[in-house]
Amino acid sequence: MNQPSPSTDIRRDLVALLPRLRRFALTLAGSAAATDDLVSEAAGRAIQKSHHWKGEDRLENWLFSLMRSIWADEEKKRRRMEPDAVGGNASAESRKSSNAILSMPDGLASTLLLADVEGFTYAEAAAILGIRTDQFAERLCAARLTLASSGIATSERRA
Repeated sequence: MNQPSPSTDIRRDLVALLPRLRRFALTLAGSAAATDDLVSEAAGRAIQKSHHWKGEDRLENWLFSLMRSIWADEEKKRRRMEPDAVGGNASAESRKSSNAILSMPDGLASTLLLADVEGFTYAEAAAILGIRTDQFAERLCAARLTLASSGIATSERRA
């Protein structure tokens, strides 16, 4: 007899989007632990703030933007707490990975993921990242060139 609330729909859809959200979070955070924390925080905020999503746009656009905002806010907090560690060792160590995409400079991995893996248009992906469309195109070109010049076979098999 109770009508489902909009947050119920968001929760159902959120569960289906978790693998995609985790992939995007990994490009931002770089480590598995930080990725899981970011996805958890974004999912919690999405449920809590579900009334802000009006259903006009795709839910994943809103969720990716929310996640990017959370990551940017956390990054600002980390920089304030560790003023000496601008680009410090902890960040560099967490970014080291055998995965060619995760070893890209900041911002390039997210750009590549949104365009080439998730299939967002340039305009949608630029809005998610909070940048202009031409900046997104430049980053995507740089990401593709970085990946191509890395010399790492991209068809790596996993167990």
